[in-house]
Amino acid sequence: MLGLLVWLMTFPVNALAHPLDEFYQVTYITVAPERVTLKIELYPGVLVAPQLLALLDTDQNDDISTAEARAYVARFIDDLTFEINDRALPLQAANLDFPPVLEIRAGQAIIRFDLQAELWDDFGGGGSHHLFYQNNHQPDSAVYVVNAMAERPDLVQITGQDRDVLQSSIRLDYRAESALSAGGDVDEGPPEIAQAGGISSGQARLNRFLYEPQLSPFFLAVALGLAVALGGLHALTPGHGKTLVAAYLIGSRGTVTHAVALGGIVTFTHTASVIVIGLLALLASQFILPNVLAPGLEIISGLLVLYLGVRLLWNRWGAFRRGDNHHGHHHGHSAPSDHEHHHHRHPLPEQVKLGDLLTLGISGGLVPCPEALGIMLITVGLNRILFGLGLVVAFSFGLAMILIIIGVLLVRSKSWLDKVGGYGEGWPRLLPLVSAFIVTLLGLGIVVKGLMPYIL
Repeated sequence: MLGLLVWLMTFPVNALAHPLDEFYQVTYITVAPERVTLKIELYPGVLVAPQLLALLDTDQNDDISTAEARAYVARFIDDLTFEINDRALPLQAANLDFPPVLEIRAGQAIIRFDLQAELWDDFGGGGSHHLFYQNNHQPDSAVYVVNAMAERPDLVQITGQDRDVLQSSIRLDYRAESALSAGGDVDEGPPEIAQAGGISSGQARLNRFLYEPQLSPFFLAVALGLAVALGGLHALTPGHGKTLVAAYLIGSRGTVTHAVALGGIVTFTHTASVIVIGLLALLASQFILPNVLAPGLEIISGLLVLYLGVRLLWNRWGAFRRGDNHHGHHHGHSAPSDHEHHHHRHPLPEQVKLGDLLTLGISGGLVPCPEALGIMLITVGLNRILFGLGLVVAFSFGLAMILIIIGVLLVRSKSWLDKVGGYGEGWPRLLPLVSAFIVTLLGLGIVVKGLMPYIL
């Protein structure tokens, strides 16, 4: 139990955000003596997808043709810099894999393709070489990842890698030996590389259910149950207000009823935010910039938390000082009674207020999860809106259930610690103040993180 409390209280603040407005662009560079292969994987977020689809589906028929895919890859290549020994080399596209438009729009798709450069005599063979790669595709919303490896370590030895801080570029030093001169067979192609990310297996299974032609009662029950399970599992990932729940309930007179009420508020807020943001993504994407909307939601969430933290800090600091003065009156007098001693060992602050629960629940559910948004957008595209709303509610319910369980565990753990005296003599008075301070820091951190896109 104590381990759970420590984990909850120390969870990183920067994990409270969702990549709704980010365009992950992953590049794996595989070096061989006779060629270099760039394996590209693109992960567009929900709010980025409309802008990307304008480049992909140019005829707007909700289908990406081979010609459109090749045109997009050519545009991607134009945004790259690729050099061997300070000389630019042409890149040829291969293995194009573009998912359906509906899945791209829902932020649940991975675009994959390979770019290959055949090395001429000046670049291949034995000796030392250096490679430079830079990706400048859609920089306003991009999050870049780049890595390099040797296709055959017996023929290529990478001696140095130097990435920039954003990982949009890399300088690579390597030594190569010709496969023919080494007496070996030239490899047929780059090795398979494990996928860097994407949706979970449960999410993929739910997506397959969405495309089923018949919605039988059994199918509906399985889909709704899977949505609840996915929401619960998603709540265990970084963020989702677990730190806030811990910091608030530990330092207040929270009860099981308060924990359940908090979960209900999170469910309602999260469902409403998914619906609103989903409608904006579908109907007003050309007017709303994703790099403005998502950070804006994060700033609003952070301001709510900051307001709650400052108010708690102010009230609990006053209670802390009054407790100091009152405690000092016992010096030089007879020992306090058992009732008075118990009162001073457990001076928890005011009862939990409905306004605090609303503030905490709204801030925890305001920024929607990409998975829930994806479910809604796919079902809207399939003209199954009511089914989609049911799945979103089920997903949000599963997420809130985890928060409820965490809250109940925290409430019960406080009672258990009180009985065994686990706080020690000083902690009963310090804990409410410390928890208010943590809530304030969390709110400040969320606000700063939301402001970063506007500052940088």
